[in-house]
Amino acid sequence: MSFIVRLSTLRAGVSFLAIGLLTCGMVLVCVAWSRAGTITVDLDVEQGAMNHRASGYLVSVDPSQPSMDLILPLKPTSFRGNAGYVLHNYDRLTEAGVTEFQLTLGLVFHHLALQIFDINQIGMDGNFTPWLAHVNHIIDQVMERRLSVLWDIYNEPDLAALPIGENELLKEGWRLAYQHIKQRIPGAVIVGPSVSRFRLLKPFLEWSQAYGVFPDVVAYHEYGDPSGALAYVSDLRAYLKAQDLERPISVNEVLGQESWTNAGYTAGVIAAYERADILSAMRACWPDPQDTSRDNVENTCDNPTLDGLLYVDRQAKRPGWHIYQTYAEMQGVRVAATTDRPSLHALAALDKTSGTLRLLLGKYGDYSTEETKVILQHVDRAFAMRQRKILHLCAEQIPDVGSGPLDSPTLTIDQDLSEVSEELSFTLPQFYHSDAYRIVVGLFEHCQFPR
Repeated sequence: MSFIVRLSTLRAGVSFLAIGLLTCGMVLVCVAWSRAGTITVDLDVEQGAMNHRASGYLVSVDPSQPSMDLILPLKPTSFRGNAGYVLHNYDRLTEAGVTEFQLTLGLVFHHLALQIFDINQIGMDGNFTPWLAHVNHIIDQVMERRLSVLWDIYNEPDLAALPIGENELLKEGWRLAYQHIKQRIPGAVIVGPSVSRFRLLKPFLEWSQAYGVFPDVVAYHEYGDPSGALAYVSDLRAYLKAQDLERPISVNEVLGQESWTNAGYTAGVIAAYERADILSAMRACWPDPQDTSRDNVENTCDNPTLDGLLYVDRQAKRPGWHIYQTYAEMQGVRVAATTDRPSLHALAALDKTSGTLRLLLGKYGDYSTEETKVILQHVDRAFAMRQRKILHLCAEQIPDVGSGPLDSPTLTIDQDLSEVSEELSFTLPQFYHSDAYRIVVGLFEHCQFPR
């Protein structure tokens, strides 16, 4: 979980080698001749407003770092953390634009200063008093400051010493906290169960429905391939509908430990959850391979790097920072963007006021050596009645540099496309297997990406 501060003969051998070389050659030929991926954007198919549902973060800020000039360009919308993080950073993050705060009451460890209660201690010897005292103490602080929070009772209770599915004490702790919060704060919104994997979600939901303590926002964590993200959301929506329940969905930790620094993966996850039209999706924090300042490893949950979007110096930007900034700049309506392979991801937004189309693209696990083709359909309808008749294209590669810093993306295309017509297309150079791309198309003359 991420949210934790802390050959038998010579002849046979020759034959084997020949087969191996032949196989390798065949693989190389297949890769070299692999078909280029295609992204199709239909500007005439609108899919709702850009809501920036995936602009969420987890704990990795403090009251003075990082500087606001590194936070504001990302336009954060949601934040999740234990009481210490939320209470210490509420005012600053509200100023930055955050409107959804998920306050987590219990984790699988204890931290007094950050007001974290170890859920393994709930109900020990039949005593729930310490747990309820903790809950009430945080309620007191929230009410005194008149803060608006969503109450995330547990973080990953499936990772407790005895997982919640088998743990009657944890279930009772949920029931008691749920009832206390609802009694003291009429209209309070309960989030949960915030389990570590989607497959662990439904058993808890069945129990909570049976006992009348069903969460107001259904939340889970998911770190897999972005091509599968929408299937989980759709499955949950179908489950809720079958139960005659309507609930917002929050995937309150996304981006897994093996791939969180991967540029194309990051872009793909953002694209998936914006399309999912959920309440929120929040970037998880993980051990940082570049930071060995504490116990030979530092967790980005422990440092003010926006969950690792910033380098270990707390200043330099990583590829992910540029991807989230690109996402923040995408305004207007989301238009249909489809790809011909699951390893290629796309998000498109059309700002009708400025006459600008913005794309965020990502590759994840795609080893094609061919250029990627982008097709824009119904362009004439989107850019009709404008004085300038020539569309300009700006494209920048956000290369996958692993966990290292990236000062700025690489400009690869800065040119006029053609006169506005029904369909236009172009190819993207230097779009490698784990890269991201940002593209702007509009009736302007020069490229001006935000920095």
